[in-house]
Amino acid sequence: MASATSLGRLSQRVAIITGASSGIGLATAKLFAKEGANVVATGRNQQSLDKLVADINASGGQALAVVADITNDAQIANVVTQAINAFGQVNILVNNAGVLKGGAVGDDQNGGAMATWDFNMNVNARAPFSFINQTVPHLKEQAHSAIVNVSSVNGMQSFGGTAAYCASKSALDMLMRCASVDLAPFGIRVNNVNPGVVITELQKTGGMDDEAYAGFVQRSIDVTHPLSASLGRCCEPHEIAECILFLADSNTSSYVTGTTLKVDGGRGNLGAR
Repeated sequence: MASATSLGRLSQRVAIITGASSGIGLATAKLFAKEGANVVATGRNQQSLDKLVADINASGGQALAVVADITNDAQIANVVTQAINAFGQVNILVNNAGVLKGGAVGDDQNGGAMATWDFNMNVNARAPFSFINQTVPHLKEQAHSAIVNVSSVNGMQSFGGTAAYCASKSALDMLMRCASVDLAPFGIRVNNVNPGVVITELQKTGGMDDEAYAGFVQRSIDVTHPLSASLGRCCEPHEIAECILFLADSNTSSYVTGTTLKVDGGRGNLGAR
């Protein structure tokens, strides 16, 4: 049995969080630790993960950093093994890590259409499937286990110039729905959070320079995200983390499974603009 050092909504729970070195994953790891969870944080940035773990441990929590390439099944297996070795159980899996590489259908530039397809699919769809399959045996051993995947409004709506990314997130949405049916007999709930534009490094790592990103964010505020106009801003990572917490906490969402929770400021209700 895990030993959380503080009381909270996730006390005595162990959570694996992918993509925890930045953005939504980092915010989720901090929030989960604040709520008493033992956090296994995985990502590619060793320095960022080490700082996260140090901050959590200094605050009285318990955390473990495991650097991993989540396109490698053996490295995923190592994350799960280290979680079990450190804490004895896994109760929650948050598949947050994601990438974005744009490209229209028929566009064979920038490394080729198939390379773009594989890049998006391997991280956004295949890796969560592998993580789920390798974590499920341990989730089955615990009561009220939960899986939360971070998808996108792009998985629910078509957009030009991002075919592979949209398809990868749509695949993740369907994976969630199928997994929710397959795992329900074991009491494992599976849900997705589908954000709109969130202030992270996703677009920049996908190829946008600072000027293009600034314009993208401003357009998101002014045009494409209805709620952003009144707030004067886009969504922040901590707001997505709160929604992930809601779906991971069996006390607040005990009868919620197989759902996509849009957190997009109304973006998905406008159509492509």
